Amino acid sequence: MKTRWILVVATMLIAQLSNAQTKTEYKSWNPAKDATRTLAGQAWPSEVQDFYDRLPARAEPLVRKPVWNLSKNSSGLNLKFKSDATEIVVKYAVAGSVQMSHMPATGVSGVDLYANDGNGKWLWAAAQFKFGDTIVYRFNTASVEQKELSYTLFLPLYNAVKWMEISVPSQSSFTPVPVSTEKPIVIYGTSIAQGACASRPGMSWTNILSRRINQPIINLAFSGNGRLEKELVDLLTEIDAKLYVLDCLPNLTAPAFTEAEVQKRLEQSITELQMKKPGVPILLTEHDGYTDEGVNKVRKETYESLNKVLRQTFSQLKAKGVKGIYLLSKAEINQDIDTMVDGTHPNDAGMLRYAAAYQHAIKNILKLK
Repeated sequence: MKTRWILVVATMLIAQLSNAQTKTEYKSWNPAKDATRTLAGQAWPSEVQDFYDRLPARAEPLVRKPVWNLSKNSSGLNLKFKSDATEIVVKYAVAGSVQMSHMPATGVSGVDLYANDGNGKWLWAAAQFKFGDTIVYRFNTASVEQKELSYTLFLPLYNAVKWMEISVPSQSSFTPVPVSTEKPIVIYGTSIAQGACASRPGMSWTNILSRRINQPIINLAFSGNGRLEKELVDLLTEIDAKLYVLDCLPNLTAPAFTEAEVQKRLEQSITELQMKKPGVPILLTEHDGYTDEGVNKVRKETYESLNKVLRQTFSQLKAKGVKGIYLLSKAEINQDIDTMVDGTHPNDAGMLRYAAAYQHAIKNILKLK
């Protein structure tokens, strides 16, 4: 019996020693501690209060508190790097609740990893993930022919990242990619543009669009607070953009906003952008509607009224000789009863329709291939 016990103990010790010898060692990268600018999607990287903010610190006393709080959400921000790793581990913490009643934790607080194969084809990496005080995503990136790939990590849509660390096996290559110096497309919008209610960050229409047209995008969408406010438009004019998108009608509904007030805000925003950024085109987007309009007359009348105001304003400005303004219609976005979560916010299918409509419009405006 004693001999048998000794054999069992010896076997356990050998197994532990074997596991210790085969345990993977990792090297880690903290983007916030990198001297090179690697966080894409930020317009004021040297002026932020916290590393993953979307507005400069000086904006805090200028904008309303809800806007400032939402600017802490990392929607549209992403990190690019090259690696041949067979495993990529992302650890981070967020400041708010990890999920919402109508949007999963993977979209609110998750990350999303895509790779480019070098020939223009996008690849997606699945992950094992765990949500807690520290959120952990483990991506299996082993391929049949292991080679270095260019990765893009999309950050949470509806939460503030407090810190983040990306790790790969020690023997793997890992090279952070500096932010592109190309002029961005700047999007000012509502919860829909911020990403509600995508199932994961890569399915937000602004992130889908960035992959499809290979253009840098600045996401300045604020849930419930895309109101064409002067303070925000002033900030937009500080960005050296190649195109401005104003997609704010869903947050300009009655009774809080009259038709006259909506027209005023549209005209003032367009005028200021063109005065301070002459020659930069502006794309104006209609309200995409509510998919319960068939049984809700009030909701149908609400978006129809707003779209009428936008079309009239657009026509009047064109008649006055205003150039460089474009219109994206509800019909082009083409939502239907199966493309929204709650009749207002797109599901992943609805996000794809948004992205397709913008892709077509922006390619024509900027004459992209």
